[in-house]
Amino acid sequence: MATVKRMGDDPEEQIAVLQAQVRRRLAELRPIRPGAEAYGKATDAVIEAATALINYEERLPLLLDQAPRRLSLLIVRWSGMVPTAVGASLAVAAGAGWLARWWLLMVIVLFAAAVFLLRLPVHPPGDRHLLLRPGAVLVAAGSLLIAIAAVLHLPFWLAGLGLLFLAVGLWWIRNQVAER
Repeated sequence: MATVKRMGDDPEEQIAVLQAQVRRRLAELRPIRPGAEAYGKATDAVIEAATALINYEERLPLLLDQAPRRLSLLIVRWSGMVPTAVGASLAVAAGAGWLARWWLLMVIVLFAAAVFLLRLPVHPPGDRHLLLRPGAVLVAAGSLLIAIAAVLHLPFWLAGLGLLFLAVGLWWIRNQVAER
């Protein structure tokens, strides 16, 4: 079964197609002598094909950055889901009495971080979206560290370290968004 390929899926292939159009138009222009009636139309066709190639090459960096931007968006959104899951789990555990009630304070912090990440506008292609990734991962790692400290009843300083990771990650992301 043959797969249907959309125009522009492969940038190298698209450039080759546009270059072939320029060559074809040039080949049509060369045998025409200057001053002939068809010379103007053939020259316009060469210029049009060359313009299409140049316009595509100017857009190429943005086209190539679309997949990494989608990955940045996924990292930020899934990193927002981690504090949501951890916060919900801690809320249930504290509500059921498996953990001390003061863990509900941590739930508020986790939900605030989750809302921030889930609503965060990720930079467009060609912008600094890659710089949001480290902060998002730090927020997720801090959330997991908090969950581990709570579930295993480890010393509070470990949950504090998780809070520190979470705070540094949010600070990092806020600085990247503010520099926009």
